Amino acid sequence: MKIAIVLYTLSVGGAERVALIWAKWLNSKDNNQATIITLRHKNGATYDASGLHVVCIKEGHLISQLRNKIKEINPDIVLTMDVPMCIYTIPAMIGLRIKHVISERNDPSHFAGKWTTKILSRMMMRKADGFVFQTKGAADFYGGCISKKGTVIHNPLSDFTSYPNTTNIQRCKNIVNVGRLHHQKNQCLLIRSFADFIKDNPDFTLTIWGDGPERENLEHLIDKLHLKDKVFLPGTAQNIFGKIKDASLFVLSSDFEGMPNALMEAMALGMPCISTDCPIGGPAELINNKENGVLVPVGNQEALTMAMKEVIGDQKYAESLGANAKRIRESHDSEVICQLWFDYFNKILADS
Repeated sequence: MKIAIVLYTLSVGGAERVALIWAKWLNSKDNNQATIITLRHKNGATYDASGLHVVCIKEGHLISQLRNKIKEINPDIVLTMDVPMCIYTIPAMIGLRIKHVISERNDPSHFAGKWTTKILSRMMMRKADGFVFQTKGAADFYGGCISKKGTVIHNPLSDFTSYPNTTNIQRCKNIVNVGRLHHQKNQCLLIRSFADFIKDNPDFTLTIWGDGPERENLEHLIDKLHLKDKVFLPGTAQNIFGKIKDASLFVLSSDFEGMPNALMEAMALGMPCISTDCPIGGPAELINNKENGVLVPVGNQEALTMAMKEVIGDQKYAESLGANAKRIRESHDSEVICQLWFDYFNKILADS
């Protein structure tokens, strides 16, 4: 099988991470080949694509250049990572006898781009031969022929060799969140809930790892709530697993998500986890409430505070949540998930 994966950039993000895992897995199998095509160069942090064939389209005439590259590669399938990207891939593939799969990578009900891109991409995507959704909720959002032609595949976990040893770990009095500092992640909710939480648990701290446009607002809120010695925003880190592994609790406070990688990784580390039950259903597909994690309503400060108190206040409960969460290593191992992609792509080719 030969595939071409079209991405906007190789910047650090969920779609890019999954694409690279899938491409490297495919290349490791005999008689298979994956090529990455990006439409833009990216300044700043990017994923390591060493060992992969990566082609970057030059500025200007994106569609014609993309068409030429696809014809040159001559793949069996083109995979477009993210629905808005199909405004480039669909026109570029007109008349080419190549199968096309589009993957939705976020909550489609919270589209943040231009309204013209939203309308055009959702009209054009119907021309694709198949679709990969991260959650059943995302598939149901589109419904009709799009949902019927699609499949749901969760994100894969990172290579376990990069995980630190957490056996018999001594947990410190720290609560952590990992994610872009963005209003979608609603770290303001977490900070306010933490302010209530420490009234009964004054020895705890909160560390929010990541960076983004909400930093100034979060810093202002921390100052307003007199939490400068309790809440920390250290930015991004290379060895994030090592930074969070001994925390007492991981909290995802997002208003919406696709399939949250940060939550998956925290679960794989065996951490007790709390998440908002946010659309488009990713956390609810990962967490069986109060068995391998805790779900709370989106935006509900009181419920989040109460959940944090319940987990921290019961060590056996916390240990049970963490132990059960760690089983995600089996269900979401990259070999398991990539095989699902491979099987679905073979089905698309068989339907020719």
